Amino acid sequence: MAYRQTDKVSARLADTRRGILDAARDLVSEGGFAAAQMSEVARRAGVATGTLYRYFSSKEELCRQIFREVSSQEMGLLATIASGDDPARARLVEVLRTFAGRAVKGRRLAYALLAEPVDANLAEERAFFRRTHAEIFARILEDGVEAGELPPMNVRIAAACIAGAIPTALIGPLAPQSHELDEDPDRIVDEIVAFCLAGVGAALPERKAGKIERRATA
Repeated sequence: MAYRQTDKVSARLADTRRGILDAARDLVSEGGFAAAQMSEVARRAGVATGTLYRYFSSKEELCRQIFREVSSQEMGLLATIASGDDPARARLVEVLRTFAGRAVKGRRLAYALLAEPVDANLAEERAFFRRTHAEIFARILEDGVEAGELPPMNVRIAAACIAGAIPTALIGPLAPQSHELDEDPDRIVDEIVAFCLAGVGAALPERKAGKIERRATA
């Protein structure tokens, strides 16, 4: 008779796997993918290193899963905003501000996802993440053009430019050695939003006291 796991055993295995992933994510948030050494992940998760390797055959496999989980959560959040009922420009502003703002708040994890040198497998995940991000922007831009909120454009090219511009703009400020975000992190977010809006011919947000005035988009 073939062995079948009981519900209790399956739940225990799932809990152990979840604990390993949570421990690895915490380490990446603290020190990037380089900090997610298998022995340290096992220690944080409270399992033996040998047990860890039963769930993930290598550090690369574990880090790839962390990348997928985090990027999927972030893209899910942005996709929900993008599919809302607000005018396209308002959705565009909110997606831009949400992406850049969350990166600024979780700067070490964001830097790992966006810029940390990685192996070929993680580079593939990063490229997929960038394409998915561009697709979200493309849907908003298409809505904006159709509604007359935005001028005619090649939405695919424009969306790809935005998806590339945001990580590029954030790399310097997010870098572990940078102090650019210490005093006024909102300024970085504001400038990214303003640049991207200008790039698609949208009206810039009003400026007040030298800063972009934040408007509710909900």
